[in-house]
Amino acid sequence: MFELAPAQPSRGDLDWCWYLRRLGKGGETLERALHDIGVLQPGGWAYWQDSKMTDTGAPVEMMFIANQSSLSLRTEVEDPAKDPAGRVAKACDLMMQFGGTPPPAALRDVISAVQGAGPLRFGAWLGLHSGPDGLATTLYAEVPAEAADLRGLMLSDLIAPVFDDLGSGTRITMLGYHSQTGEVTLYCETDHDFADAIPKLVAPAEVPAEPLVFEIGLMLDAGVADARQKTTLQFNYALHDGNVPPTLTLLLSSKAIFEHDTVIADRVKNFPGDHVAAYTALTDQLLPASPGKAHHGDVGFLARKTRGPLVSIGVAAPWACPFEDG
Repeated sequence: MFELAPAQPSRGDLDWCWYLRRLGKGGETLERALHDIGVLQPGGWAYWQDSKMTDTGAPVEMMFIANQSSLSLRTEVEDPAKDPAGRVAKACDLMMQFGGTPPPAALRDVISAVQGAGPLRFGAWLGLHSGPDGLATTLYAEVPAEAADLRGLMLSDLIAPVFDDLGSGTRITMLGYHSQTGEVTLYCETDHDFADAIPKLVAPAEVPAEPLVFEIGLMLDAGVADARQKTTLQFNYALHDGNVPPTLTLLLSSKAIFEHDTVIADRVKNFPGDHVAAYTALTDQLLPASPGKAHHGDVGFLARKTRGPLVSIGVAAPWACPFEDG
């Protein structure tokens, strides 16, 4: 007795593999890692269920940052159809397989505690970063909404006052751990108005609010207040040792704001940085997304003290062909 799995269109397989190979050694490293994980197989994409990571269902998302010439992506570590409860353990095993160090026992205990507080949607994803020093990995562990009472386990003394100030409308949604640096990043979202939240969010990072507000407005070609009507403000804090201020990044859903891939693509290409060539190479080969879907994910603004923020964007890998839908 057997079941036939729904095969994904072969065009996405070919486009994706050729895209990675054209990026040189770094792209080839990422392709090999995806084969090792199993999301790619000798015949192309694995027969996996659509992912919640991307709007198109693709199980892999490229991550482009304005000043970053190394290549980064985020991937599922097994079929999203499976129980997500064991996904953190799977991701940690892969981190060790790729030569990285998984989270220490104390942090694993924290992740276990918060994930046990409520049902999981995806459990964990894995980040792959291919650069001059080889392949690095990041664990992205889901934090369910029901873990709100446990946020004290995750907050540092520097950022806890922000959460106290913003109150119940602010949530931790994911915890990141970098295998080489040991850096922990908290991914969050808030229901507060942009004008109210941004000045409070920049305080622990010791960066000015004005450049962030300006760049967001420039990217949107509209007032920040208008964006608030269309999307939730997301943010993350990368935590550092001692009393070093955390690094703040603000994020907005590009689909919620722009609706169409072509609009956000034009905006991103106009922001200078080392991401442009690799970003353009991917977006130029993508078929139009299915109606109501978008290849682009969140657009981010990494805050800096003396210069304008760095822009980042996530783009789903070629996955399903719109002509196959329905």
